[in-house]
Amino acid sequence: MRILGLALAVSLVTAPALAAGGEADLAGEATIGTEARHVALHLACDPAHAGLSAALTVPRFADLTARFAFDAFEGPSGTTKPLTALRLVGPSGVRTVIAPASGAVAADPSTSFTLTVAAPRRSENPLRAVAAGFAQAGTRIVWTQSSPRAGDASMVATFTVSDPAPLRAALEPCFGP
Repeated sequence: MRILGLALAVSLVTAPALAAGGEADLAGEATIGTEARHVALHLACDPAHAGLSAALTVPRFADLTARFAFDAFEGPSGTTKPLTALRLVGPSGVRTVIAPASGAVAADPSTSFTLTVAAPRRSENPLRAVAAGFAQAGTRIVWTQSSPRAGDASMVATFTVSDPAPLRAALEPCFGP
C-alpha cells in the first residue's frame, strides 16, 4: 500500500465555545504528491450528546478519486470499517486510536470532502482515549486514512499543536476521567 503524504504548515483558529464544550480548527497548507492544497482538522466537544469528534476536510477531493475511494465513506451505506488511525505524538508519549470514519461532500465549498470520526450511538467514543493529547503543546496529530478500495493509497495528514490553550478551553469538557 502506498502512502500519500500531506505535509502541513499549521495555524490554529478557534470558534466560539459551545454550551459546556467548544470547537477548534487546525488549518494548514498541504502538499499531496506534487499538488498543494489547504486542509482542515476540526475538533469539537459536545459532552451532552456526541462527545468529542474530529473531522478532516480535503479540498478538491475530486482530483484524488482515481487514487482514493472517497465515495465509499458517504451516507448510511458508507463503510463502517475502522480505516482511520489517529496518532498523537507528544509530551505524554504516543497514543493511537483506530476507528471508522463517515464522509460527505462538504456543503461549502462543495468541492471539499469531510471525513469524520465520532462516537456511534450507544458506544464508547474512540477519541476519548486520546482527547487530552489534542491540547498539549508540541503534540503532533497524524491522521492516516486508508481507502476501502484495494490498491488505493492511504492519506496521511499531520498537524502540530503550537498553542494548546484554545484547544484545551474548547475540548476539556470531553476529556473525562
